Amino acid sequence: MTELLSITDKAKGQLQTLDVNQASFLRLWVGEGGCSGMSYQAVIDDNATPLDVILYQDDDIKVVSDNSSRLYLEGITIDYEDDLVKSGFRFINPNAVKTCGCGGSFQA
Repeated sequence: MTELLSITDKAKGQLQTLDVNQASFLRLWVGEGGCSGMSYQAVIDDNATPLDVILYQDDDIKVVSDNSSRLYLEGITIDYEDDLVKSGFRFINPNAVKTCGCGGSFQA
């Protein structure tokens, strides 16, 4: 089991409903943008490359990234919230200097 990040049970359940598994994994990366300067990007992918770094893997789910984004993603927690105001994935980054209120962007 590989764990450079953590996923809450609620987020894990939501990822499984989106068909994220060992074959169709979650690909994460960090790009410029968002109100805090850098934003999290994600897509469900099924094309692995030799440059992929596995950030998380258990019997049900696999999460990969590129090596440069790995530096910003190590130690984060992926959560999912679904209340009356908003629903979606939230990235909790203890290494961020500044984050936005929505949890979608950060400053390193």
